[in-house]
Amino acid sequence: MSQFFESICVKDGIAENLAAHQSRVNKTLDAFNASNHSILLASIVDELILPSEGLYKLRISYDLNGNHQSACTAYQYKQIQNFALVDIKGQGYEYKFSNRDWIKEALIQSGKDEIMMHDGGLIKDCSYTNIAFYDGLNWYTPATPLLEGTQRAKLIQEGVIQPKALHIDDLPQFEKFKCINAMMHWEDAVEYKIDLIRKCFP
Repeated sequence: MSQFFESICVKDGIAENLAAHQSRVNKTLDAFNASNHSILLASIVDELILPSEGLYKLRISYDLNGNHQSACTAYQYKQIQNFALVDIKGQGYEYKFSNRDWIKEALIQSGKDEIMMHDGGLIKDCSYTNIAFYDGLNWYTPATPLLEGTQRAKLIQEGVIQPKALHIDDLPQFEKFKCINAMMHWEDAVEYKIDLIRKCFP
């Protein structure tokens, strides 16, 4: 069974942001002392016949022995009407493990469309995305997210968003927020009013 995976955006036949995905794969292999078993995403993609039109998610699953498998499926944005704040109490997800059961369970238990996770008040991520908040002038993203996303890394490099330690007590100073991941271009990401989160407070 594959232990890790990457979700790569394929738009009109082009696999996007491969360098950032490769960087995360390399980091994972290094962390688990498996850098001698390379996973070269560009080579894997070159061997695939990708759909030439439309938006697709290419999932490449892999293990620490260099084995991998891929699947490409049509992608639709998740419709989110409500959020819940969830304290993850020290749980981590630093690497993109295939096993995400505790995150899925937290979402189910919330009873909402989506959760915004925090660790003792320090904001982390949503269940499948990073987050960015707008204060009327700049966009900020949590400096220590649950997982460092590839789209987040790209947007930080481009100066679109800035990393900053964010606490749930800081939420009232923001006007709106976006959920971002590899499948969502910045300009396509839905902007949510901060009241959707503020009303989660008791």
